[in-house]
Amino acid sequence: MPRYADPTRCPDCGFLLPVDPDACPQCRLPLRHPLASQLFATLTSADQLLADLRATIDLAPALAVTPVPLPEDAPPAARRRGLTGASVPRILLSLGALCLLVAAITFLAVAWSWLGVGGRTTILVALTLLSGVLGNRLARRDLRVAGEALTVVAFGLLALDVVGADNAGWLGDLDVHGLTLAVGLVLGASALAMVVVDRAGLVATQIVAAFGLSVAGVGALGSTVHDHVVAVVVTLAATTLAVLGRRVGAAALSVASVAVAGTWWTGLALSGLSDASDHASVRALWLDGHAGGLVSAALLALLPLAFRPSRVVANAAAAVAAVLASTVVALPTLAEGMTRMALTCLVAVLVWSGVAAVVRRERLAVPLAPLALAALGVLAGALELVAFAADNVVSAGDAFTRTAGVRLVAATPETHRLLLVPLVLGLVVAVAATAEPRQRRTVGLAAVPVVALAATTTLALFAVPLWTVVACLSAVGLVLVADGVRRAGGRGAQQTAVGGLVALLGVGAALPSAGLTAAATAVVVAGAAWCLLRGAFPGGETAAGAVLPLSLAGLAWSLAEAVSVDTAYRAAPVLVVVGLLAIALPRVEIEAAATLAVLLVAPPAIEAASRPNTSLALHLTLAGALVTATALVHPSRRPVAWLGGLLLAAATWVRLADLGVTAPEAYTLPSAVALVLVGLWRLRRLPDSSTATALAPGLVLATTPSLLWLVTGDPISWRAVLLGLGCLALVLIGVRLRWGSPLVVGGLVGGLLALREVAPYTGNTPQWVLIGLAGTLLTVVGVTWESRLHDLRQATAYLARLR
Repeated sequence: MPRYADPTRCPDCGFLLPVDPDACPQCRLPLRHPLASQLFATLTSADQLLADLRATIDLAPALAVTPVPLPEDAPPAARRRGLTGASVPRILLSLGALCLLVAAITFLAVAWSWLGVGGRTTILVALTLLSGVLGNRLARRDLRVAGEALTVVAFGLLALDVVGADNAGWLGDLDVHGLTLAVGLVLGASALAMVVVDRAGLVATQIVAAFGLSVAGVGALGSTVHDHVVAVVVTLAATTLAVLGRRVGAAALSVASVAVAGTWWTGLALSGLSDASDHASVRALWLDGHAGGLVSAALLALLPLAFRPSRVVANAAAAVAAVLASTVVALPTLAEGMTRMALTCLVAVLVWSGVAAVVRRERLAVPLAPLALAALGVLAGALELVAFAADNVVSAGDAFTRTAGVRLVAATPETHRLLLVPLVLGLVVAVAATAEPRQRRTVGLAAVPVVALAATTTLALFAVPLWTVVACLSAVGLVLVADGVRRAGGRGAQQTAVGGLVALLGVGAALPSAGLTAAATAVVVAGAAWCLLRGAFPGGETAAGAVLPLSLAGLAWSLAEAVSVDTAYRAAPVLVVVGLLAIALPRVEIEAAATLAVLLVAPPAIEAASRPNTSLALHLTLAGALVTATALVHPSRRPVAWLGGLLLAAATWVRLADLGVTAPEAYTLPSAVALVLVGLWRLRRLPDSSTATALAPGLVLATTPSLLWLVTGDPISWRAVLLGLGCLALVLIGVRLRWGSPLVVGGLVGGLLALREVAPYTGNTPQWVLIGLAGTLLTVVGVTWESRLHDLRQATAYLARLR
């Protein structure tokens, strides 16, 4: 076996490798790298040299030098579980360092009172130097875990040295903040000196250097009232440490320093924002200096640009600086009302939009951040005006309670009413500035209806007649729909959809007046009919087909309300109109919308009628007639003839109930006879047809209602006799003609009727009879089960004897 070039084990840690690995599972050493091949060749040469050397002294036979690959079918080596070998020293040394620090603190607490100044100084300094020197020496001998642990102990003891010196009075009369500053400076300076001079590369030393700077900054914050100055100094110092770490190859120092700089910069920005918000006036910000925090944060945000960062980092830094600068400029207007804020944000949107329009696309993120922040302020003002306008229209009155001349009340929003159109234009400019150059024309065309809507909304903020707002909304919607149908294509579909929504908004705004609602709904009807007849695009036809029946129903209802037609008589014309539309245009969306329209208008009309049952029968008759008519006119709608028949039958039942008829046969037998006659006609034309589809529906309808009546009522009556005779006749006819449906229906209904007849007498049956029947049933089931099991065993034995 080879001693060095062993392909089954890792050349670094000696871990037993699985089959064909990419890297060592234990130490993650790459095994497919070109250097791995060179290493294996070198180890093979070492094996050869060792074998030749042993052969010269005849101590052992030459070792094989050719690596023996594992067989392909060899099982993979079991992966060891539990703690790895490298984890044990880390845990032990971490616990040891913790114990040493605890021991040092305990020593100070216990022995400080009886040791003299010299003894205390000697012991602490000796322990500190010993820990630091041992850590350095162990690190140089490649015992890095031990070196890191002892270095941490040394820095902890150094901090205790400073605390002890302060207690001895060597540092003067320091308070807590001054002592914190001193500890941070000593730790940072000593750690930085070790990083620069020693170059041992210990991670603990590099982290302590950045940590000491942050601790010193915390102490300085408590020692002075100039918090922003301290934050700026610490941020600059941390940035300097990060650059120094890159120069000397201390990666941990660079990372830790960047984290410290980012933390202190964030605190500076938040503190500056809080200070500027609390003193949001021009005098307080710029003359009294309360803008210093935000301005400093904005300037420090540009600091990464001095080190030639990547494009992403550079853009992010410039964008953050622009946002902070825009914020500090706009803050004085935020406390002066929504109008000033909206105007300031609008100006910022226009300025940054101009910058975004001329800057290169790869630098667009810089103006985009402050532009988005300013656009939020513009959007807030615009949404406030829109909300006030909507509330002003809704407050004009409940549905159908006002005349067409009703006037709105002037709204009083915080943002000036005339600013809505400029604010919307500012948002459009922002979108156009950030869009691709070839898309700016599209944005400009789409802005026309948006600005028109903004002007209409502005109109709703003043004391104007409601019809002016409704007319504007309806006109804009109709123009958009017409132009969208003319354009066709994807853009036309979107424009048509927007136009439809605007027209529907006009209907919603017109609800206080029945006459205005009728006029606005007529516009929707015209637009939907135009889309449906032109057939510009499939989606438009489907949407128009869904809207047209509902809008026709709304038009008819609002016209009836406008001319004071009684509510009880409004649904029937609507039903006829939408039904005829569904017959003329047999499309699924039209039929579904027509059904929904009927379900919406019929219940109020039926409820308002003086005789609701009569009104219900009338509406069911109309619906059944229309459904049957569409089934007769269109071959593809033949299946809905059953629905039409059910509706007509339901109308008959309702009318009979209104007349006082209570027996079920009066409702069911006419329809059942009709169904049976249709089934017999089908059997005569198609002798091979099944009686289950031809006769079963009519026979079930003829017998089941009477059976249910007898089950819930008195079984001893002439109805029971007649039903029994009918079931007997069905059974005889089925046997004579060999028809399944009469035999099954007659047998089932007759059997259930017989059980219902005997039910009153079952209570007089002795209990032992019931128990005996249950026992017999259980015995039969048990015997049958055992018999089947015996047969299974015999069959199994027979199969086993087969050769």
